Formats: sequence, structure tokens, C-alpha cells
Amino acid sequence: MTYPRAHLVDTENGGFYHCVSRCVRRAWLCGKDPISGHSYEHRKQWVESYLLRLANIFTVNLFGYAVMSNHYHVIVETLPDVAKALDDEEVARRWVQLSPALDEVAAKNRVSTILDDAARIAELRERLGNLSWFMRYINEPIARRANKEDNCKGRFWEGRFESFVMLDEPAVICGLAYVDLNPIRAGITQSVERAPHTSIKRRIDHETVDCASLADLECLGMTLSTYRQLLEWTVAVDRGSLVDPGKRTRQLLDRFGHGTGEWLPRIMSNRLRHRAYGSAENLRRYAKKLGQRWIKKGSSTTTTKANNPR
Repeated sequence: MTYPRAHLVDTENGGFYHCVSRCVRRAWLCGKDPISGHSYEHRKQWVESYLLRLANIFTVNLFGYAVMSNHYHVIVETLPDVAKALDDEEVARRWVQLSPALDEVAAKNRVSTILDDAARIAELRERLGNLSWFMRYINEPIARRANKEDNCKGRFWEGRFESFVMLDEPAVICGLAYVDLNPIRAGITQSVERAPHTSIKRRIDHETVDCASLADLECLGMTLSTYRQLLEWTVAVDRGSLVDPGKRTRQLLDRFGHGTGEWLPRIMSNRLRHRAYGSAENLRRYAKKLGQRWIKKGSSTTTTKANNPR
């Protein structure tokens, strides 16, 4: 059953979301077409570049992404309260940045026009902290650019994007690990630092320089080094190796409240595409907020009752 986006996303308070957009018919429109042999690999860089640029325009924290041959993943925190705190000129300036083709004079004129319209400012302020508008300004330009390159018309993305809310810190880190390890699970690479078009590779490559487009992992209570060790240990476990997680990884898992044997199943539960991920208590509160009696757990296939009166 398809639910309206307003039912799934808290536009007033924001939150953490795992979003997925797929190419139409799941065709490899961002990879090497297995039938024609034509390569569209360069489009992965298009998607990555748009993600990083828009993260500095919209009021969001971009924590992770992975661009694959027929889909891409994003882990993002929406910050509508930050958008509400922006002054009018900053709102107008950010919105005009979404039209990079404008020259400096045209951009200034556009900003002035927007500032003269209070209703327009209020509308744009809401959009800057809105998940749907963030995803729209990634998907639409990519679709137009790809169709122009292919000299064709029609859909590039398969309907609307999917979104799954992550209700607590462990759920966010599990989702982030799932996303960053996508190329390894797909057999594209064997090592974390070589996973192409992922947030983990960008973090590693830019460890000693500015990486402002990506949110600091310390917001999730871990360093890049700790997170990298967690991913490398996860890869080893997935391959059947009995590897000691090490002190820092074990401390991180202990903070989540579960043992090493539960970590990989929790990561892989992201394949199930549940609407919400988090602890049982957080899922109960979420179900109650939606007016539902139960909701599937993000860490298993069982359900969590909301204890709502009928």
C-alpha cells in the first residue's frame, strides 16, 4: 500500500530519513547496459555532485549516500527549524543558487524580486527544509540531463522516491552502514576505501581537507576512524570470518544495546524497506503517532503493537 508522503515525513520537526530512487524499469541508466554494452557510468558522478551541492543549499545534514548503476541511496537529516531561522535574504539567495545558469546580475535581480514577495519567501523557507523538495531538485535535473544526452523523452526515475524514517541513533548508523557497503555487496569492490560514489570513500579521501558537504560523524557519537573499523569488521563478518571487532567497535555496539551477532541482521533489515527503523519503544510511539495499532520492526520481520485503543 502506498502512503502519502505527509504520512511518512515530519515536515514540522524534521528527522533522519533513508531515501532511495530507482531508474525506470530498474534499467542500468547510471551504469553499463548489459545488453547494449553502452556505459552510463559518468552519470553516477552527476548524482553525487548534485547531492553534495544541494546539501549546502537546503537545510539538511547529508550523512551518507551510495550511487549505484540503477538506483541511489541517501541518508539525510532534514532541519526545518534551521530554515525557519534563516533571514529573508538568505532564503532568497539559497533558492536562487538552485539555478546555476543565472549570471551574477540575473541572480541579484531574482533575489530582489523574491524579497519583494513575503508569501513567496514563506513558501521557499518551507521548501528549504523539506525532504521532497530536496529529492526533487536532485532527480529532476538528472532526468532532464540524461534524456537530453539520450535524445529521448519520458521517465528516468521509477515513480516517486522511497523514504524510511530512522527513529534513533542506532537505526541511523545501521542505515548508514547499509548504504556505504552497497558497492561491496554488489561485488563492485572488495574494500571500503575503494567503494565508488559513496559517502565513506569521500570521507576517507577528504579526511585531511574540508568535507563540509557531509555532516560530521561526531553528531552520531563516533569518529571516522571508528566508523571505518566498524564497516571493515562488518564486511569481514559478512564473508564468514570470525574477526574480533576490536575495542572501539565493541564499545560502539555496546552503546547500541546489542551484541556482535545482532549487528549484521540489523544492517540487512534495511533491505526490507520498512517505513520506520528503531527500538521497539520508538516504533510504538511512531505507530501511535500515525494512529496505527501496529508497525513492522525495522530490525526484524515481527511487528510492534502501538497499544492504541480502537
